[in-house]
Amino acid sequence: MLYGICAALLLLATLGHTFGGMLGTARRGPRAGPEADRVFADMKSVRFRWQGAETTWFGFWLGNGLLVSAAFLVPIIALWVLGGLDATQRHAGLPIAWAVFASLALTSLLGFKYFGPRAGVGFGVIAILTAIAVLSA
Repeated sequence: MLYGICAALLLLATLGHTFGGMLGTARRGPRAGPEADRVFADMKSVRFRWQGAETTWFGFWLGNGLLVSAAFLVPIIALWVLGGLDATQRHAGLPIAWAVFASLALTSLLGFKYFGPRAGVGFGVIAILTAIAVLSA
């Protein structure tokens, strides 16, 4: 059951990241003061070529953020599937569960460093719950 809870929490975090974070900020701006608004406007106007694509810093930022949301689909599904397995099958999935834990723990650390305590704590709680689920398997 704990794997399912982790999957649901990660799904909620991913939806928040996608719609509130990336798409919401893309639509309304960062709302972090006039200097931040100016930088955000400049991000939309500065064009460059990257890996054969014409883009802006805004497009680069938005694309990378949405890629993070897309990448979270794999651990969400892995956690959900692990939660539906019986104890014997769950034991066989431990390497996957540990990989998901490691990924979430790293996401938590990076969240603290680059996005503040809310992101760090949010992903940290999911990582800790995942570790508890792995250790109780």
